[in-house]
Amino acid sequence: MRIMVETKRLLLEKGYDATSISDITEASGIRRASFYTYFTSKQDVLLTIGHDAEEAGIVAAEGLRQMDHAATIDDVAGWVEEYLAFWDEHGSFVHAAFQAAYAHAELREWSITAEMTGAKILSQALIKLRGGKRLPGIDPMVQGLAIQSMIERFWYHWRVAGAPVKEAAVCRSIAQIIWASAHSGPAN
Repeated sequence: MRIMVETKRLLLEKGYDATSISDITEASGIRRASFYTYFTSKQDVLLTIGHDAEEAGIVAAEGLRQMDHAATIDDVAGWVEEYLAFWDEHGSFVHAAFQAAYAHAELREWSITAEMTGAKILSQALIKLRGGKRLPGIDPMVQGLAIQSMIERFWYHWRVAGAPVKEAAVCRSIAQIIWASAHSGPAN
């Protein structure tokens, strides 16, 4: 649906607060009344995009959880490439949701739940990569959220802000951080 595509683009370019329904309808080539045929508000279209993003995010995170302790760093780098593709498709929603969450309790609660679901999957993936071992004093959920946050911020600086990094090094570098986290012992 063109409304969804144009809304994603506008949210990434302008942010949630600066994007109006008029902007969306103009970019989509539809009348305002047509927008209201499908959505009740800007928040409604954001939530619709969000449900698609949540499902895609779970699928993307599951790719790492499918690996086990026999996985290689190349396997992890391949997963990072797939996870960054998720961000290329759905990053506009995530950033808009962060902005809108301050003013919308429903969106804030939903966003936190979605983020923590992804973090849980990534934390379980780290435990599997570690051969089922938990590190004493380390909360796997925090590690999962840290990996998720690292990739999200990196994607933003790389794809949106234009950080001067070479694509060839990106997946391998991030994979190395994940690999080290999964294969190191606790710090003394």
